[in-house]
Amino acid sequence: METSEIGKSARRLDYESKISGRAMYLADMHMPGMCHGKILRSPLPHARIKSIDISKALKLPGVVTLITRDDILHDQGIEPYYGPVFKDQTIVAVDKVRHVGDPVAAVAAATVDAAEEALRLIEVDYEELPAVLDVHEALKSGAVLVHDSIKLPSSGFADLAEIKPVEGTNICTHFKLNRGEVEKGFAEADRIFEDTFTLPATQHCFLETHACIASAEAGRITVWATTQNPFVVRTQLANIFKVPVSKVRVIVPYLGGGYGGKVYPKVEPITVALAQKARRPVRVVLSREEVFYTITKHAAVIRMKTGVKNDGTLIARECEIHLDTGAYAEIGPRVAKKSGYTAAGPYRIPNLKIDSYSVYTNKPPAGAFRGFGVSQSAWAVESQMDIMAAALKIDPLELRLKNGYVDGDRFVTEETLRSVGLKDCLDGVAKSIGWEDKRLKSSKVQNLNEGSLKRGKGLACMIKATITPSISCAAVKLNEDSSLSIYCGTVEMGQGSETVLAQIAGEELGIPLRQIQVLGVDTDVRRCNSRRGTSCGS
Repeated sequence: METSEIGKSARRLDYESKISGRAMYLADMHMPGMCHGKILRSPLPHARIKSIDISKALKLPGVVTLITRDDILHDQGIEPYYGPVFKDQTIVAVDKVRHVGDPVAAVAAATVDAAEEALRLIEVDYEELPAVLDVHEALKSGAVLVHDSIKLPSSGFADLAEIKPVEGTNICTHFKLNRGEVEKGFAEADRIFEDTFTLPATQHCFLETHACIASAEAGRITVWATTQNPFVVRTQLANIFKVPVSKVRVIVPYLGGGYGGKVYPKVEPITVALAQKARRPVRVVLSREEVFYTITKHAAVIRMKTGVKNDGTLIARECEIHLDTGAYAEIGPRVAKKSGYTAAGPYRIPNLKIDSYSVYTNKPPAGAFRGFGVSQSAWAVESQMDIMAAALKIDPLELRLKNGYVDGDRFVTEETLRSVGLKDCLDGVAKSIGWEDKRLKSSKVQNLNEGSLKRGKGLACMIKATITPSISCAAVKLNEDSSLSIYCGTVEMGQGSETVLAQIAGEELGIPLRQIQVLGVDTDVRRCNSRRGTSCGS
């Protein structure tokens, strides 16, 4: 059957509102009586909070309310500790600050200027403590502990249920993967390569910073949030503020990029706490500097030891991965687990010993970033593949083709792989870039400082471990005018999901794209007539 929508290049459903500037992002939104929230942050990486004096800030005209640790600890309606994996984070610091930029207090005021001035009037007395800023320093015997103890949730992610912090250390989690007999494998190898790869922390740098508007009234919490995962945020807010999940509503406007940095709660808890105390809606929009304090990608140190035959057959691998998860676990335990899963790469290696650690340090927390955990391992795996190919005088392409997975192979977790296509993909890439002609040629482009530039060719591949089992669902409504409305939980953040979903529905139901609308994410699935369905005005 000839398709009507699939396979065609269609204009994105959101193109007109975005190119015209009419698209509403959270920083564009306002509500009647809305306050502006600002956060006071620690100037020190590790310190005990001796006292906080907010008396001068409270007297400032325009200030509506402030929150400090006293509000968090003494409010029976707030669970002080939260986190997507471990309960090691608080809305504002309670006993200590654990990284530069850690929230210490927050203010809600009638204007942004008043809120910022109030922050300058808050007096905090710190007792500075030694800080650990390197994963290997953090692991040494007698190292200063970032957390004296960690609270575990009563329930959490099923795939992380068995992973726990190591008491009395800065080891947030330790994931182990063993297969075959690694020492026997090394004994059978003709060559052994051992290399250490170091990767720095990086930042997502999405165009839109973290932001949230919160309203709390009549026992119900409503937030407009820059989140990639509104249902996880809803559950976390319900737990923090001790209300049923049905009493929390999360609405997601257009999202200006995420890349993993907006998956779990960021500014939502502190915004809700301000709104509850102010009894007015509150909006918090982070500056670019504050985003760098809020979330990063894990820095990593990866030691990789691989045994190989002279013909390039991979025999054994021992890998030790240390991921800098920063001051709070965030989703670091899953990052470490996925980094461990993929440390063998997309290759058959019969003997494996992989140890992957997430480690606490006094730095901003690290979390998900574009296939989190996989890119760190892939960098080490593929770099060493090229090192081995050069030493063995084997074509890097041939080394990958020789060891790459094929249909029916078993993954490191013993799952049977289907529809792999790795070798076909490698062959296709090699052909498209003219891999056989690897001579470096000078470019005609001249660099005034370095002379002529040279062009090279390289190949790399990776395998991404996914979280299974997982489910997804969507609902469609055929309207009276024969148009179609699609309800789903997928957040449109630039990837074109709205258009693709509309194409799929249009193909199945024979409805043209112009008669299909994909409604933005709302955990209550309630909509008003405006795009993204908020009651906020511009």
